[in-house]
Amino acid sequence: MLFLMNDQIAEIDIPEMHLAKCWKSLGCGDPYGMRAREALAFASRVVAEHVKEGIRLEDSLLQDLGSLIISKTGANAALFPAFDGKVSEPRLTILPETILASLRERHHREGKAPDMGEIWPAAA
Repeated sequence: MLFLMNDQIAEIDIPEMHLAKCWKSLGCGDPYGMRAREALAFASRVVAEHVKEGIRLEDSLLQDLGSLIISKTGANAALFPAFDGKVSEPRLTILPETILASLRERHHREGKAPDMGEIWPAAA
């Protein structure tokens, strides 16, 4: 399954199984008792730390957060808008897998990250 966070795309084979393996190292607490809003609050804090430092999420962290978001919300795309180094309320959506696959293919072919201006105004 493909997952889009802002302008990064990750492939997560089976999100629930991935989460079962990574939640302790991720540091989110027991995801099985967690509500969707708690999962999003945790992901927002992690993304905010990276935005503040000006660094992109590592692929493994993107997969871990993606598995948490997918498992708790069902969404395969999440936008964490950042303004002036601060992250505001996340927006979630479900995009067709074909769209995510074409974005990933274009990213591999052209070497550029997906354009958030193309994706998010219509999606979220």
